Amino acid sequence: MKPTYDCEKIKGILETAISNLFANQPNIFDFTSETGQTEWNLACHYANEVHKLLPDFDCDTDITKVNLNRKRPDIIFHSRGSHKNNFLVIEVKRNGSEPKVNSDIRKIKKYWFNNRLCYQFGAVINIKNDKTKDVKVFKNQKR
Repeated sequence: MKPTYDCEKIKGILETAISNLFANQPNIFDFTSETGQTEWNLACHYANEVHKLLPDFDCDTDITKVNLNRKRPDIIFHSRGSHKNNFLVIEVKRNGSEPKVNSDIRKIKKYWFNNRLCYQFGAVINIKNDKTKDVKVFKNQKR
């Protein structure tokens, strides 16, 4: 039997995954002056940590949704091949400003919570270079 989830439980999982990321890769922000880390790279490493805590779902990163003008969420947890079990969509920010975080919240609600995809939960994760974090989790009220 799959566990049940609410926003607080998911927030705890997402925060634990950030802590695990920093513990497992303490040099995650240490690049040479010739290398710039993108949000996509950080999201990929983060997705691996989250997936360890949500093993009942398929995890995909940086996929495109053709029917949504090629929009692409950073990380999704779902069951591939169907929209019936679209569980969690995550947008990752690196040192994101409040307006950018709020923009990602609106994007999740507009595109990923719509009637066709209908993800159950959304989250915006703001991971900062000083290894602090801000995690916002919200439930799709249309479900």
